[in-house]
Amino acid sequence: MKHFRFYAVRSLVLGFLVVLMLSATTLAQDQGEGATTLSRVLSGNVLRVGVNPNYKPFSFEQEGKRIGVDIDIAILLAEKLGVKAEFVVPESFSDLIPMLQANKIDIIIAGMSITFDRAKAVDFTAPYFETGLSILLNKVRAAKLGISEAKDDKTIESILERNGTAERLVIAVTDGKAPQRVVPRYFPGATVKAYPTNEAAAAATLKGDADMMVHDEIFLKVWLKEHIRDAQFRLVVLDPPFKPDYYGMAVHKGNQDLLNLLNVFNLELKSDGNVSRFLGQYLPVTTRVITRSYNISEDYYGGD
Repeated sequence: MKHFRFYAVRSLVLGFLVVLMLSATTLAQDQGEGATTLSRVLSGNVLRVGVNPNYKPFSFEQEGKRIGVDIDIAILLAEKLGVKAEFVVPESFSDLIPMLQANKIDIIIAGMSITFDRAKAVDFTAPYFETGLSILLNKVRAAKLGISEAKDDKTIESILERNGTAERLVIAVTDGKAPQRVVPRYFPGATVKAYPTNEAAAAATLKGDADMMVHDEIFLKVWLKEHIRDAQFRLVVLDPPFKPDYYGMAVHKGNQDLLNLLNVFNLELKSDGNVSRFLGQYLPVTTRVITRSYNISEDYYGGD
């Protein structure tokens, strides 16, 4: 009986040790995937950058070439690391985080808003670009709701509430982007229509399928300027943005060495004025963008 107990106890102890060893191995592998990204990039001489499929002026295709602010930033980062930048363009913006988690890319530089939900899946750097969510208002449709002359979101909400028409408001957003989650908090009761791309949502607003679109101020203003012939007197971008928004670079969880390096890189980006310089290359020649963060001229278009 004593021998039986001895062997039983020994079996339990051995089993417990095996479980501990397997758990430790798994944990080490999980931590290693993130922790080795920087060394893998340096040894492989390639930085795989996941970018936004189509987001002017940050990442878009022109004459068969991928260009934009994020592209220029990634190239500069690769140069500082002494490696080559390889751009990976997903089918959809929402594919980027799963690609990072699957180690198909090393970093995301894609005009990605820093949000709590995303931060549970990836590690964000400090913001490299500060902007805000604005409203692209269809003044023709808005007139039917009595909000065509409204200057901001609070005025819109107040008028709709007073008139009892809040539930008639239709807002266009881009599927999978931050505004889709934010809009219900600011405009409860409104109908939110999600479109596959920023351009599709803006075009739907111009067509009159929505009363307004909510998105990043720079995209809205650039898009409005490019479509001014059709949009003039119909659409307007309300200034200033009603909600601050911050873009961060994202890396695999546990990547503290790379994260520290990127935060220093982002500080230099701002102090050297590179973001403003990159941004200026893709804006219409006749106008310049309003951005409080980078002290660019305020003689912009589209606002009241």
